[in-house]
Amino acid sequence: MLAQSGPFQFRERNMGKYFLDDHELPEPDAANRWFAYAESHGIDIARAISIWEDAATESGAESRKLVGAAGITIDAP
Repeated sequence: MLAQSGPFQFRERNMGKYFLDDHELPEPDAANRWFAYAESHGIDIARAISIWEDAATESGAESRKLVGAAGITIDAP
């Protein structure tokens, strides 16, 4: 589904659910934890973003494993 925002269009997406120690987290909190982990483990920001976005897709099982190393579980849509 495309949404209009000013002159830009963006694709709305269902990002799934995020968990830390079996407690659901809002996506921004989970993302902050992932990016802090990625930075402290030498993963460059572009790669960390790519991994994060892929992990939230049905086909992102390998990326979910990487994000899981930060203690985050993602239930993809």
